[in-house]
This record gives sequence, structure tokens and C-alpha cells, in this order.
Amino acid sequence: MQPYDYLKLDITNYFSYLSIMSKYKDVVVTLSKKHPETGEIVPAGHTYVIGVLGNKKKWYEIDSQLLNKLSNEDLQKELFKILHPQTHH
Repeated sequence: MQPYDYLKLDITNYFSYLSIMSKYKDVVVTLSKKHPETGEIVPAGHTYVIGVLGNKKKWYEIDSQLLNKLSNEDLQKELFKILHPQTHH
């Protein structure tokens, strides 16, 4: 055994650990007038809110007037709930 071998992390475990330690502020938010998968234009007065956390991508459609009342942090928190659901034990 080499010195400090015990400090080496298995990469898979490391990335699993990162996803567990994710915070809502890690969510990257973008807005789109087109559906993220199909490219279809969203109905008038609506917007897609798209969130990316690591390799996960989720979105939802929102009324544009409501969107104007929300901060980026509000959007990050909502997307975090979708991207990283908490299980209750």
C-alpha cells in the first residue's frame, strides 16, 4: 500500500457524493419560448423554465406574468425540487 492510498476516492462514489451534496443554487436556469425536446413554440403568454443540475435536465411551463414576479432564486428552488427530489425515510 502506497502512502495516502486511503485518501484516494473511487470516482463513481465521488460523483454520487457530489449529487447528494447538491444545493438549489447549483441549478442552472434558462428560459425558452420553445419546448426543450420538440422545439415547438410555447403558447402565447407562457414560458418554459429549464433547469440543469449535473447531468439532469428538467423543465416546466409557466405563465409569463407569474414568471415576472419570481426571482432567479425562486426558479432555482422550484427546479431543485424537481431535479433532486427528497425522499422521506
